[in-house]
Amino acid sequence: MGEYSFSLVDEPWIPVVERGMPRLRSLMEALLQAHEIDALSVANPLETVAMLRQVLLPAYLDACGLPTSEVEWQARWDGGTLPAVEIKKYLGEHRQVFDLFGARPFGQVVGLRTAKDETKPVSLLIATTATGNNVPLFAARTEADPPSLTPAEATRAMLATQCWDTAAIKSGAADDEKVSGGKTTGNPTGPCGALGVIIPLGRNLAETILLNTPIVRQSDPEDLPQWRSGVAPTGAWRPDDPKGLLHLLTWQSRRVRLVPERIGGEIVVRRVVLTAGDRIRSLPQDVEPHTAWRQVDKPRAGQPSVTPVRHVIGRDSWRGLEPMLATVPQASTKVSSSLLLSQLHRLQMSGHLGEDLPLQVMTVGVAYGNQSAVVEDVIADLLPLPMAALHPDSDVRQVIETVMTQAEGLRRAGNNFGDDLRRAGGGHPLPWDKGFRLGDALMHDFNRVVRRLLTGMQRQPELWERAEEAWQESALALAHAAAERALSAIPPTAFLGRTDKAGKRTTSASVAHAWYRAAVRKTLGI
Repeated sequence: MGEYSFSLVDEPWIPVVERGMPRLRSLMEALLQAHEIDALSVANPLETVAMLRQVLLPAYLDACGLPTSEVEWQARWDGGTLPAVEIKKYLGEHRQVFDLFGARPFGQVVGLRTAKDETKPVSLLIATTATGNNVPLFAARTEADPPSLTPAEATRAMLATQCWDTAAIKSGAADDEKVSGGKTTGNPTGPCGALGVIIPLGRNLAETILLNTPIVRQSDPEDLPQWRSGVAPTGAWRPDDPKGLLHLLTWQSRRVRLVPERIGGEIVVRRVVLTAGDRIRSLPQDVEPHTAWRQVDKPRAGQPSVTPVRHVIGRDSWRGLEPMLATVPQASTKVSSSLLLSQLHRLQMSGHLGEDLPLQVMTVGVAYGNQSAVVEDVIADLLPLPMAALHPDSDVRQVIETVMTQAEGLRRAGNNFGDDLRRAGGGHPLPWDKGFRLGDALMHDFNRVVRRLLTGMQRQPELWERAEEAWQESALALAHAAAERALSAIPPTAFLGRTDKAGKRTTSASVAHAWYRAAVRKTLGI
């Protein structure tokens, strides 16, 4: 790769939002100007998570060290900026390993090849792009005509692959002794693929990096980012346990070699070699910072007692707040919050952070299909989260829990009402996993109301009683409006009801509506 060069330290490749405008920044600029950058761009949430976990956060932590106490963490927070001297020195000393096409190309294996010297289209690195023999069905581009990625785009795609790549069969590296028939089997997804990722976000990129910085009392001297491992990577892989946070964040779940070429004088990447990488034997709950956890009821011998909480397709993130808010594990619950949100609760309780911090959380996950060999859906959301809600005994927390419980009760009431209307019209209820049911549609109506409620309690937590009253009023109005829409769409005969085969008259629409209104009022306690 001698004729090619792309320095991640100096060249712009990180998409950010700065003063409300999209821009590209280099690694040096992103860290030194983090306090002036609004946020990382979330146009591609998989890449956003990968850039933060694989480069920005470990580079900052390796340059400045992990904070070992709450006082040290607060000192960094109060500083408002990331330490420029340490960052400049660090990136200067390690500039060579941040070259995408250097002697030791960043995140890649020099000379990585398969036994047949095959390369694949670079679309293999892009989760949202169809690959394989049948892509022309829904895509204009075929395997023989791969996209051309700029070095910046290729970097982001490669990082996202390390975090989210699909599982199953991978090409075998020529120097991998575990290869069978030119392939490796049993590959898990990338590490983030097993998580329901939760990223706390601050008012700017500097705050976001600090909010994602765990306090580590003791660290392993072998806990290093992949670019400082001291061992040149090869195509061979192994199962291993993370040595600590930096090792985990930069975990090399795949072996990669980008194949650069010049088109019209510009460096592009159209082909790639992608083979199996290291496999995590067990994910440590006290190290992984970006997921909530759920207790396993009956773990098998040798299996962990907790598992990451995954996000659910089609469910707004506020409906999954229960595990996020479980910052103080209790015997009555089987979930616990992420390491970072639990830490924010402790920092708030000790006076290092105030309740007025406009905290947001970004939730990201991937739903895989066909033995996790394909990506079916990407789940992503941004949610305002009042700091007061992290305290288990706060009034704000109680309001949020009430809202979640009542919204779920209204969802069930709406679905039952929809089933009754179908019976009244002579039909059959929809299966629970088929179609778009009335109660599920109602949850989408609640989405705007709940987000406004969370934002209001974030700014004025003392007005929690008014927030609860506003929720009840809005929920009642939306529930009645949903019923009116449903009633206007049924045939007139549904108001008379139907007679079943046994000669019994089924529920009429009028009776079903009365039952629904009663269920709504009971759920809301009014």
